[in-house]
Amino acid sequence: MIDKTLLITARKARFDELPNFSGRPSDDVEHFLKSIKNIVKANNESDNPEIFEIVRGKLIQSAGLWFDNNEQYFKKWSDFETAFRNRYFSTTMMHTKFDKLQQRKQLHDEPITSYFDDV
Repeated sequence: MIDKTLLITARKARFDELPNFSGRPSDDVEHFLKSIKNIVKANNESDNPEIFEIVRGKLIQSAGLWFDNNEQYFKKWSDFETAFRNRYFSTTMMHTKFDKLQQRKQLHDEPITSYFDDV
């Protein structure tokens, strides 16, 4: 049996390591979403309110205000994820990521898994 105190401590440490998201163009939308999903093991149908508590705890400045104004529309994880991407994943960011993908070449001695993870 897993000690609940240990589990709570581990989750708190992972929460503390999660990045904050302010909504600035330099914020990485996909990294933020992936970090949240990793800590709560969310899938598209997740409707666990804990997920949204964690999300709200990491949204700051205008992103926090956006969440507060739209929280009523987030019935499940996929609702939030879609709205969040639509709001913060700019076309500029998409072009930047595509340019990076086009320029990235696998190094001679680089494992395919490292190359794949980087891209």
